[in-house]
Formats: sequence, C-alpha cells, structure tokens
Amino acid sequence: MGPEALLAAPKKGGAVKSAKNSGSQSSGQNKSDPLPWPQNLLALLGDGAVLVVDHHAPQGARELYAHNAEKFYVPASILKIVTAGAALEFLGPEYRFKTDFLLTKNHDLWVVGYGDPYMVSEELARAIKALQERGLKQVRNIYIDASYFERGLILDGNSQTRSPYDAYNGAFSVNFNTVSFKKNKKGAVSRANDRIPLTPFAQALAAKTKGSGSFSLNISESPQAAEEHAGQLLKAQLEEAGVPVSGQIFAGHTAPERRRVFYRHVSSRPLEEVLRDLLKYSNNFMTNQIFLAMGAERFGAPATLEKAQMVMSEYFTIKALPPIVMGDGSGLSRQTTVTARQMAEVLKEMEPERFLFTSKDNGQVYFKTGTMSDIKTLAGYLERPGEPGRPLSFVILLNGAEYRNDARDKILDILKAEFISPPSAGE
Repeated sequence: MGPEALLAAPKKGGAVKSAKNSGSQSSGQNKSDPLPWPQNLLALLGDGAVLVVDHHAPQGARELYAHNAEKFYVPASILKIVTAGAALEFLGPEYRFKTDFLLTKNHDLWVVGYGDPYMVSEELARAIKALQERGLKQVRNIYIDASYFERGLILDGNSQTRSPYDAYNGAFSVNFNTVSFKKNKKGAVSRANDRIPLTPFAQALAAKTKGSGSFSLNISESPQAAEEHAGQLLKAQLEEAGVPVSGQIFAGHTAPERRRVFYRHVSSRPLEEVLRDLLKYSNNFMTNQIFLAMGAERFGAPATLEKAQMVMSEYFTIKALPPIVMGDGSGLSRQTTVTARQMAEVLKEMEPERFLFTSKDNGQVYFKTGTMSDIKTLAGYLERPGEPGRPLSFVILLNGAEYRNDARDKILDILKAEFISPPSAGE
C-alpha cells in the first residue's frame, strides 16, 4: 500500500432556460417513453440544482440553463475546488512545503512541521537520507514541534471515526495521519508494505481490529495521538536507515525561538501536483492541511480555522467572487452551503486549471464529485467539439436521501447530450 492507496480514502450563449419546481419529480421516468428536454432532466433533478454557463459568451447570454441556481446546498467535496483556487492564488503552483530538523549537541532531534500535506513515508525517507548525508549518525530523544497549527485543532465535520477520510490535521503528520497493516486469519500482523513500518501504535490498533485483510485506519483518539504516532514512524524509519534512537519521543513541545536548522526538508512535490492528487482522490486531510497552512502563511502561526476563513474571504474579494462561509476546506462540514451560481463563478476562475481535474469521455468532461450519505454533487467543465479553450461550466447539486448514487451521472449525460453532442441527422 503506497501513497496512492492511502490517498484513495473512502468518501463520505443564448437566453436562459429556466425551470420551475412545480411539475418536477424525483422518481425516474419510464424508460420505454423517454421524455424530451428539459423534462428528462427535471424527472431526475427533483429539488436539486443545475446550472450550465458559457463564460465566454456576451454578458447577459451566459447562462444556458438554470434551475434552483440561487438555492443553498451542502456542497460536499466539490468545495475542494474553492480551496484549490485560493491555494494557487496565495501560495502559487510551484510552492513546496517545508519541514525543519534541528539537532542539539546532546543528539536530540527536533522536528518542526509546517503542515506538509504529503509527508508520506517515502518523503520521510528522503529527509532521513539527507540528514545522514549531513552527518546524522545517532539520535537520543525525538521532539515533535507541531505548534504551527493550533494545539488540539479539530475542524467541523471530523467525526472521529476510523475511516481514513476522517483524519485529524496537524503541522507534522505522516501518511495522512493513518495507520496501515495486514492481518491474517490467525491474527498475525504484518506491514502493509515495505515502506511503512509497524509502529507500536499500529500494532496496538491491529490487536483491537477484528477480521483479516489489509487495513488503513485513521488515528481517531486525538490530534495529540496522531502527533505521537508521527514521532513513532520517524523513529522506526531512522532505525531502519541505520540511525539508532536511544531515547524517547516527546510530542507537544515547541522548539527554541533562537535555533539553528540542521536540515530543512523541502517537499519533492510542488503544490500543483499535490492539488491534482487531492482533487483526483478527494483527500480531505490534504485539502484541510492546505486550508489551514494558508491561514498561518498569511496571518502568522498558529494556524486556526478563523485565519483560514480570513484567507478565503480575501480570495473571494480579490477575485470579485460571491463569498462562501466555509466550515472547513474539504467539504466535510455541513455548516458550509453554496449556490450553483457561487460555484459557477469559482469554476470561471479555475477554468485555466481545469486540467488538474479528473477527466473522462476522451477529455470531453473535467469534473469533481462530492459525496456524503445524502449529498451528491458534481461540478466541472464540458469541452465543446471544435472550440478548444471555450468550455462550458456546469454545477449539479443534489441534497437528500432520495437520490441514487448514479443520479448526478445521469444528469450529466443529459447535459452532455443537450449542450455538447452534435445534432443527429435531420435536426
């Protein structure tokens, strides 16, 4: 199980064509009697929202279809598009997260984290190799300084489950604050892969986990437990690299203000690559790491929800976007609500970066999904044949337990047929 497996955590112009709620129905139509446009759409849409916009058309002729476009809905993971847009604006596509390592005369190793969202075991191994090249031969105690983020910070929407999508955030977090292991039918525990050591925390969790197979579970005890586990991983990887650690792990400490950095590790991946992965795999942890780190970068440590919200407010102002009050950066928080028009304006700003989105249908569609138990959303771009660089933006917002998982995909198929498919013969 490598970084990609850990990333793929389970989830939670013309004139405007407008439709009224009356006459729409949430049940599917008789397949033997297909409905014409837009009744075919409304039969699936119910109380949901759909908006299709041509941002390249003249003002006043941009909305090609609008239904419930001003109504507020919980967006789920399409909110990641908003956070990604702000990150590109304030940090830049080439931004790389850093992690500082300090070494005392007594061979104590301090780790000072700054919220790297992609500090996986492979990245930690690169840092350890660089430390060895600079002369690190032994370590007494390991001190973790995660004070760049507010202590004990828990964002709204985190429900403290074992699911990887629900992991805590922290300034120094490894492997997305998840634990991975294998367990056979006899109860024997082994590594999930060669790169991830079995830490004491992982072994204790495996002993309490029923069943057999491969497991990837998040550290739901507390943010402090996640911080301590990051220290355990560092110790294990140091020892496997030939650097003995004789002392203990101390989490929750703050490094001296006057300090000499023994080694500053800079992430091997620029922000643009990180954003591509978090959009593809819909990784909540990575998104919220960036969301929080932006707040500390702009307004000083420690990172807090309020500072992250201030950054987002600044982004909306700079881009002249309708503001969105965000309970978190990933879409887990149900305190966040958006309208289809708000999301369409964000899509307008993100259009040059649409290639960071997942694509399908031979590049006809670039999209991001949002899924929770009773929420199905979809937002992205429809590429018009013969018109490169002039995509349509679309937003689909469905809130309610009555919607099937494939409802948004069926709605998208209808939009594709109406707006980007070539007309059939005789039309």
